[in-house]
Amino acid sequence: PASQVESVLRSSLYLQEQLLRHPDWIDNLLTSQAYAPQVLHHKVQQVIEACPDEMSLLKAIRQTRHQETVRIAWRDLSGAADLAESLADNSGLAAALVDAALNWWYQDFCQKHGTPRDSQGIAQHMVVLGMGKLGGEELNFSSDIDLIFAFPESGVTDGRRELDNQTFFVRLGQKLIHSLGAMTADGFAYRVDMRLRPFGD
Repeated sequence: PASQVESVLRSSLYLQEQLLRHPDWIDNLLTSQAYAPQVLHHKVQQVIEACPDEMSLLKAIRQTRHQETVRIAWRDLSGAADLAESLADNSGLAAALVDAALNWWYQDFCQKHGTPRDSQGIAQHMVVLGMGKLGGEELNFSSDIDLIFAFPESGVTDGRRELDNQTFFVRLGQKLIHSLGAMTADGFAYRVDMRLRPFGD
């Protein structure tokens, strides 16, 4: 209904800006439903996997972040979702984008440098731990995401020019942070805070 649309838009400058850019989103908002478990994660993964290069990746991350945030905010402001759903969806969206971007860069790095392996030849993968509000599934619309990166074992990649695992994963983490936090024409997705307390480095 027009009255509902007007009421919700009055509540959020962000929604006004996004829907002026993407008026085709409005019809889906009016009929939006809560996602079933894993639907959002799968949807994000499909979009990110299809990106052919880094520029496309950054654009897809930001557009997905905006489109899903508009959906979450719309449901919240229209009364269709309670606080628990909004926090869970915000957290789930961030986790899905981090995971999808990490997988994209891991595949890219493995093609360039080979797969990082331990002394037994087992492939190694980076683990990303969500701390703070993300880890507690209480992320709000403007929260930073607090992350810790880890990998299981030292070793080297199996490419023609081997790279030690620590260097591989440090560079991978840097690319992931850039993909989420860099300011582009589409804005940024998330500010990423890597300053572990209490020392902050």
